[in-house]
Amino acid sequence: MAPKQSISQTNFVVIYSQSDAGESFKGLVYFLNKSYLGYAITSTHVLDLDRIENFWEMVVAQEDGDISSIRFKIKEHSYSLNVQGVNAALGMVLEPGKTYTELASDDTLKKLFLKIGYSGPILEEETTKWYPSGEMDRKYLYKEWSMVFDAMVKVFSTKITGWNGIPTYIKKLTHSLVHGYKLDVGKLLMTHFKAAIGKKVNIYPRFLMLCINSLCDFDENAPRLEVCPVLKINTHTTLTSQNLNAHIPLCFTKHMVDQVTDLDFPLPSGFDTFTIENEAGLDPNSANPHSTPYIQPRFSRLPKVQRQALQETRKRPLETGVGGSAESQEGVPAPSAAKKEVSQKTVEENREINSSLSVPSQQGTSIEIGMSPKAPCKESAQSHVPTHEEPPLAETHMESGHSEDFTSPIDASQVPSEKQPSFSSPLSPSSFPTHSFVSSPQPREGDSPNPSGFDHPSPIMDEPPSSGPQEPIS
Repeated sequence: MAPKQSISQTNFVVIYSQSDAGESFKGLVYFLNKSYLGYAITSTHVLDLDRIENFWEMVVAQEDGDISSIRFKIKEHSYSLNVQGVNAALGMVLEPGKTYTELASDDTLKKLFLKIGYSGPILEEETTKWYPSGEMDRKYLYKEWSMVFDAMVKVFSTKITGWNGIPTYIKKLTHSLVHGYKLDVGKLLMTHFKAAIGKKVNIYPRFLMLCINSLCDFDENAPRLEVCPVLKINTHTTLTSQNLNAHIPLCFTKHMVDQVTDLDFPLPSGFDTFTIENEAGLDPNSANPHSTPYIQPRFSRLPKVQRQALQETRKRPLETGVGGSAESQEGVPAPSAAKKEVSQKTVEENREINSSLSVPSQQGTSIEIGMSPKAPCKESAQSHVPTHEEPPLAETHMESGHSEDFTSPIDASQVPSEKQPSFSSPLSPSSFPTHSFVSSPQPREGDSPNPSGFDHPSPIMDEPPSSGPQEPIS
């Protein structure tokens, strides 16, 4: 399908008349027009929309896997376009014996922005890192350099909005422009053309029109013709009125100065000049003297990966081991973890105490003294606060055959179905007749617990007062 996006918002034509430029930018407009990119950024003002749509409907990559060429049809005629053809259509044919220069590295780009001045903020707290790994914002540049990058983004990028952002490949193109060496622009554009095949996008319509016109004649009577968008002077007016980053010293490359020295509208006065050799002598890792202090970004504006990383670091790792062993508990508040540790220690000590009080029982069922099966006790797994009151005997839970924490809830299904008599006063094991199958446990040496090791008061282990003879519970 042909792309449906408006083609009037990308691949602009630069201002090609000095009289249409702002007063401070007339020399720069002349420089852009006379550069090795001059033909590409000023030519072809009219687009044949039918041919462009037909191109995107029929274009395919070469079947031989050649990454430098594509094939398409226009009015039933097949055409092939390679990198050399793109360069020829854009007026970038090399002189005999010349070769294209390699793209600038990130370190080289850092040195350029150190020279021309970039006042963007420090990117990481407590560091001097200032060079973004992605797009740079031209609002941090001196107004003359902001104008140059604005023109390069609107002419050579695939964007239709977000003109302030400077992609990396635009920075590399601009570096070659201001120092006067030539890049293989056809190879760069071919990469974008092939990446857009099969997608509903409309990239580089003006460059594409130049390539199609180089293969077949332009039809001036085509039914759907549209004029290309041209950069407007209002950008120059805005930059002049705002005068951003005026504190940064203005400087231009020697190549730029040499191109406009004899013009009636030269570059602005009061600037410094530097060569590509001066630039190469800088340390790319040095601090930027024009950077602004680090600003903590809003959490909602951070990339998803950074938001997840911050959320992980906000969880508090706690070491809650006993006896020197450490265990990390993420996301648990310190008081809760400590309370859980004390409670677990108390349960273990009480389990040891109850095991020493376990007695054999008839038919292997648990005997609850002074406890009605209709009134189950509450779960008391939480840590107990020591008091001076004597706890009721109903809190003592004795079982036969195994030991169990007396703080666990009573299972009603284990209690005999017969109605149990309830007593208003605590019972003493000594009040049972001599023929009772339950005998009072005789304390042995070492059985008495040390009350200082757990939270319950020592009176819980004392025998309750006798309330008279009672019938054994069956």
